[in-house]
Amino acid sequence: MKYDKTFVLTFVLKDAEINNYKKLIGIIKNFFLSLDIKIKKQSVLKKNKACDFYFIDDSNNFKLKNLKKRINKIEADLCIQKSSSRKKKAFITDMDGTIIENETLNDIAKFLGKGAQVKKITDLGLKGRLDFSTSLENRVHLLKGLRLSSLEEAKRIIYFMKGAKKLFRELKKNKIHTILVSGGFKPITSYVRDYLNIDQEYSNTFGIIGDLFNGKTVGPIVNAHYKEKIVKKISKELKINREQIIGMGDAANDMNMLLSVGLPIAFKAQDIVKANFENQINYTDLTSLLYFMGIKN
Repeated sequence: MKYDKTFVLTFVLKDAEINNYKKLIGIIKNFFLSLDIKIKKQSVLKKNKACDFYFIDDSNNFKLKNLKKRINKIEADLCIQKSSSRKKKAFITDMDGTIIENETLNDIAKFLGKGAQVKKITDLGLKGRLDFSTSLENRVHLLKGLRLSSLEEAKRIIYFMKGAKKLFRELKKNKIHTILVSGGFKPITSYVRDYLNIDQEYSNTFGIIGDLFNGKTVGPIVNAHYKEKIVKKISKELKINREQIIGMGDAANDMNMLLSVGLPIAFKAQDIVKANFENQINYTDLTSLLYFMGIKN
């Protein structure tokens, strides 16, 4: 069978706007021209907002980072991938800072007046400056004595990222299996799973004595290694290969997971994540993921 060397470049503008749309198309066409790459097909995904360019790059001359340098101040997100593996069967994602705006442990800690302390440790873990398991254990220890009722309070202040509901609705419609893998805790992750109708959920469990946190976790910690294991587990369960999985995250502890999937997306991510994954969402919302997958919405 002949190997298909066709790639697809997708751009999504922050706002549907004809001038920036035309300007960006001109920049992209000139970029291809400068590399002597012929565009096979140009396809509109959404008028004045999102567009695909199909092309063959035998000499491996196309570099997304070089195109991004030409875009200047146009607020758009871009994705490059093989056309042959664009159709996905599963989506695996982080929760805090990705599907929801919150860092939920920080929120819970505020009920004990320890928000600033926990946030400091959280930030070190997100940036990869502190091992995630150590970071989590330190933060949970600070929560010892907190009442279980605070989890209900934490649920009430969850803010979903723009486009979250639409993203999961369209993924369901397109028969794409969805998995939430979070370093956060039940029952908050379960609330997010139910609200968005996500198929599977993996997260941490608080240790409890009576109606108080005991400052420990129960069972294995959902760290970077565990997230990577879940990708392999899902692949085996669904009988699919890694190329058929799209993954998304924002922090250092998501990197193993992202390296294990066919199409990794860094969502409004920490610098360490941006440095390692070229396909990113920085300006637009979660529905850009649908455009990247070729799903019009």
